[in-house]
Amino acid sequence: MKTYAVIGLGKFGFHIAKGLAEQGMDIIAIDNDPHKIQVISDYIEDALILDSTDIKALQEAGVVGLDTVIISIGENIEASILTLMALKELDNKTIIAKAITLTHGEILARLGAFKESL
Repeated sequence: MKTYAVIGLGKFGFHIAKGLAEQGMDIIAIDNDPHKIQVISDYIEDALILDSTDIKALQEAGVVGLDTVIISIGENIEASILTLMALKELDNKTIIAKAITLTHGEILARLGAFKESL
């Protein structure tokens, strides 16, 4: 079975994580907000409060060598970029990242996030 992580559980990330869980996928849900973790815990057993920019915390949480990681961090561009860099170090296969501007998206793509041309 493919393994996934969703990092950032705002509206977008919550619905992605919940949808994957409803399809029976193996998911790790991550956010630094305890309330968001509490809410997603109704759908996902492996929901963790941690700082996704901390490579050691990601490693301890098992976010290593996963099939797909989705970064859905909203407006914190720095956290988004640092999270991507940490995930690349941990040999995750496919990383999809939400961008809030075209420039942000270009930076994420150059750092190794999956890029789909529309």
